Amino acid sequence: MRSLFHLKKNGGPLLFLAPMAGFTSAPMRRLCHAHGAELAYTEMTSDMGLLHDSDKTWHLLETFCDEGPVVAHLYGSNPATLAEAAAKVEATGRFAAIDLNAGCPVHKITANGAGAALVKNPQLVHDILAAMRRAVTLPLTVKTRLGPHPGAVTAFELLAAAESAGADAFALHARFTSQGHGGEPRLDLLAAVKRRAKIPVIGNGGVHSAYAAQRMFRETGVDAVMIARAAIGNPWIFGDIRADLASGRELAARDAARGRTRRDVSVIKDTLEAHMAAELELIRLIRARYALPRQAMDPDDVLTTTFRCHLFRYLHGLKGSSYLRGRLSELHTLADIRAAVASCLEREAAYRAGAKHEQAGL
Repeated sequence: MRSLFHLKKNGGPLLFLAPMAGFTSAPMRRLCHAHGAELAYTEMTSDMGLLHDSDKTWHLLETFCDEGPVVAHLYGSNPATLAEAAAKVEATGRFAAIDLNAGCPVHKITANGAGAALVKNPQLVHDILAAMRRAVTLPLTVKTRLGPHPGAVTAFELLAAAESAGADAFALHARFTSQGHGGEPRLDLLAAVKRRAKIPVIGNGGVHSAYAAQRMFRETGVDAVMIARAAIGNPWIFGDIRADLASGRELAARDAARGRTRRDVSVIKDTLEAHMAAELELIRLIRARYALPRQAMDPDDVLTTTFRCHLFRYLHGLKGSSYLRGRLSELHTLADIRAAVASCLEREAAYRAGAKHEQAGL
């Protein structure tokens, strides 16, 4: 992807944070960059929302100056409006690249001909990318899927469309639209697309461990691997994968079952605090930039609502997390969140101390 593929560190694997609606805002991106992601994508952003200067849409493209390289992830189905939106995004000077969403399977997106609806129409993908290419000088990429369903593989036509339109990279979720986000990714088809490609290919789908990342790299030869849901509440996954791959150890399927590496309780607490502080920073940045009235976005009120999706992923599997989930309706302020987190982590620390004591007694 032009200069973006010069991000590789010490010859190691390129690991990217995938775009995820409701998750990949600046705070999560900053943390993932800090833990080893070379590139991170914004949330899915509507071309028409940008052209209509919708504040809520532009909020999705807010960045921190210190977070690292960010790709603006746009969706739509009209070449002219996507090109105009891409030009407006480039004019902000905040992005390393622009990406077209041609893979989101959510009905409200596909019903308007956008997202995964585009996998059925490689010619339209070509026309969109060609229009965007004429409108911007930034690296341009597309994120798509294998096809609508196993009986209709369109990834090869989509790759050809992207290449002929002047795209700089091709990100492929190795599942069909009909699979949603479940089911086994088809690494054989991803490998076949990579063999045919003249531009870098980014692999995506089912990468939840170092074993899965190693398997994708080895079996497909992709230039980079994109991590999605496994990074929610787990920014350490990028460093874990990098360390495991650098060890040279042949990973086995059983390694995938280990799940997240157990963190020290203090590390979980500090990372949670850093994420919450960044969320508050983003809220204040948006409020200042868009001159919103103070009562429109009280930071504590917003945080207690928006951060829940991250909160439970950070605490997933810890003793006390189910207790915290049961107290969800009681979390009204930042102080409430901190108290609930402290209670959960105290229970986990006590559990670990007891388990360690039992092991020592054996």
